[in-house]
Amino acid sequence: MEPPSSAFYDLYYLLARGYSRSHALELIRLKHGLGREAAILLSRCIHPPEINNEIREKKQEAQAIKNSCLVIDGFNQLTTIYAALTSKPLYLCSDTMLRDALLAGPKLVVKNIEPLATLLGSALARLAPRSAIVVLDSQPSHSGETAAYLRKKLGIEAIVSPHADKEVIILSQREDCVVATSDIAITLKVQRVFDLAYYVATTLLRRSARINNIPHLLREEHHWWCQSQAGP
Repeated sequence: MEPPSSAFYDLYYLLARGYSRSHALELIRLKHGLGREAAILLSRCIHPPEINNEIREKKQEAQAIKNSCLVIDGFNQLTTIYAALTSKPLYLCSDTMLRDALLAGPKLVVKNIEPLATLLGSALARLAPRSAIVVLDSQPSHSGETAAYLRKKLGIEAIVSPHADKEVIILSQREDCVVATSDIAITLKVQRVFDLAYYVATTLLRRSARINNIPHLLREEHHWWCQSQAGP
């Protein structure tokens, strides 16, 4: 069940005023009677202003990918692309990164790797990076076969690692490298990020992608609050 609009705003309000994420999320969960999935979605989508600003400053436009090294956080980005392909809800979050609400992402990616690889190949052909490296977490079943398929289908480097997040961060330190991910922990540790999933959703899957604009929702909720009562 998706959280109500007011829950997104309430969490943002508390984070902006210095509440810890865990305490703020627990307050909002109790106030709105949210289940686990709704709470996870809120946590993915809402970040404090200073983090939103930091990530926005790191974001790269599509033009910046040409002739650059692109390191792709595989399951992270391909899960969101799968959500766009199958018209599952997507969320343009408070940091303007696109995320999904799917909790079984790697399994869905492995099961649907053929159409996802085709979309990834089309995106890479348009973006024209100098090189592309897909990093997959080794924990999900059939990660190795999925990497092998990507190498054979697209002719790109695809690696499997037991520490995929760390591997992505290390690879990002290569010259002219940009990281395609929406993982908040990774985005805060690399220099440049690219929202590959958003690019695919808005250029290749415009008819099927269902994107909820959270920054717009926050502005509307803030306006309503200010108009209806003595708000912040």
